[in-house]
Amino acid sequence: MCGTRSSAQISKTSLRAFLLGAAMSLILVAPASAATDCVMGSKAAPAELISACSAIIDQGSNPISDRVAALLVRADANARTSGGLTEALRDIDRAIALDGKNARAWRLRGDLLREAGGDLNRATSDLSKAIELDPQDAEAYELRGVAYTNQRRLDRALADYDKAIKLKPDYAQAWSDRGATYYLNGDNDKAVSDLSEALRLDPNRARSYTNRGAAYKKLGQLDKSIADDSEAIRLDPKVPEYYDNRGLSYAAMKDYDKAIADYDQALRLAPRPNFFTNRGDSYQFKEEFGAALSDYNDALKLDPNFAKTYNNRAVLYSKMGDRKKALADYETALRLDPGNANAADGRRTMMAEIAKFGAEPPQPLAANSGNGPSFDCADAKREVEKVICADPQLGMLDRQLAEAYERVLKSMSRRSATDLRKSQHDFLATRDASFRRPGYDLKKVMRDRLQRLNAMEG
Repeated sequence: MCGTRSSAQISKTSLRAFLLGAAMSLILVAPASAATDCVMGSKAAPAELISACSAIIDQGSNPISDRVAALLVRADANARTSGGLTEALRDIDRAIALDGKNARAWRLRGDLLREAGGDLNRATSDLSKAIELDPQDAEAYELRGVAYTNQRRLDRALADYDKAIKLKPDYAQAWSDRGATYYLNGDNDKAVSDLSEALRLDPNRARSYTNRGAAYKKLGQLDKSIADDSEAIRLDPKVPEYYDNRGLSYAAMKDYDKAIADYDQALRLAPRPNFFTNRGDSYQFKEEFGAALSDYNDALKLDPNFAKTYNNRAVLYSKMGDRKKALADYETALRLDPGNANAADGRRTMMAEIAKFGAEPPQPLAANSGNGPSFDCADAKREVEKVICADPQLGMLDRQLAEAYERVLKSMSRRSATDLRKSQHDFLATRDASFRRPGYDLKKVMRDRLQRLNAMEG
C-alpha cells in the first residue's frame, strides 16, 4: 500500500493553489516585468521567479499585502529547488509575521512542515489556524487530514477528509486520501469505494490505482488487484513500489515466476530491503533455498534491523534443517519486534526441536557425504554452485545428475560419448547463464536433465 501522497505531489498542488489569486496590485506598484513574473510564477523557472519576487519583497514602500503575496510565491519557487525547503519556510514565516491573518500562509507552512517530516504537531497546529481563519478552505482540511494520517490519528483524518469532500465534492485528492486512510483503518470496502470515486474524477492517478489494488488484495480479489497495479505501472513505470505491489498479488496467487519478475524490476529501480525479502519469499515457496537465502542476506545488509527478514530467514533455515540458525533468527526478530506472533511461535517450535533432536544441522552438502553435490562446496566459485550448496535438495540433485552422467557415458560408444559430453557442457553453460533469469526454475531444469539421462541409461 502506497502512502497518501508523495512530497513532490504535495508541493506542486498546495504551494501553487493560491498563485492565480495572488494580489494583482503587484503589477501596479512594482516594475511590470518583475511583478508579472512573480504573479504568474508557475510558468517561470524557480531562479527567475525568486529574483522577480525579491524585487517586490525588498521594496519596503510596497503595500504589506503585495509583499506577503510575493513572499508566498517565492516560497513556492524555493520549495521547488534542491535544498530550498528552509528558505521556503523562512519566507512563509516572514509572510505570517507581516500578516498573521493570512490563511494561505498558515496552510502552506503547515503543509511544508508536514512534508519536511518535521514536527507533525506543529504542522497540524498551523493547518488548524488556517481553518480557523478560513473555514471554507477545503484544501486546508485535506492537508490536515494527511498530517493526521501520518500521525496514525485516523479518526481525525477521516473527519477532515469528510469536511473537505463536503466543501468540494469533486476534490479527487481528498477522495483518494480518504480511501487510503480507510485502508489503513482496515475498512477495505470503503477504501475501494473512495478510490474508485477518485479515479472517476481523475482517471490518471497512478497512486490511486495501486492503493485500490492493495485494498482489493486484502479483499481477496487478486485479479482486480493485479489489474490496478498494472494500470499504475502503465501510468508511471518508474515507481518501484507498483511492481512490488503487483508481485505480492502474483505471489498470493502462487504465480511465483511472475512475482519474481516484478520484484526484479522493483530492485532494478531501487534496491530496497523489503523488495529483496519479498523476492526471497517467492524463491522459498519455489523451494529454491539458495536464491532465497541470498536475497534475505542482501536485505539484511541494507537494513540490519528488518524484523520480517529475520523471521522469514528463520523459516528458511528451519526447512534447511539448521535449527541453530533458525532459533537465532527468531530471537533476533522478536528482539526487534516483540509483538511478532509468528516469530514467537517459531522460536517455541525450534526450542522444542533442539531439545529433542539437537541443534546441529544435517550435513548433506559435503561432496564426500554421498548426499550433497558432486563438487566440494568449500571450493565453490560460481554463484550457481553456491546456490546448489545452500539447498540440500539441489545438492542431492546435482550429485544424482553427475552419477547418472558418468554411468551413461561409460555405456556409450566413443562417438555417442563425444555427443553426450557436448550436450552436458551445453546444459551446464546454459544453467550457469540462465538460473537467475525471471521464470528460470533451476530445480525443474535439473530434474528434467536427470530424467533424460536416466532414459538414455534404460
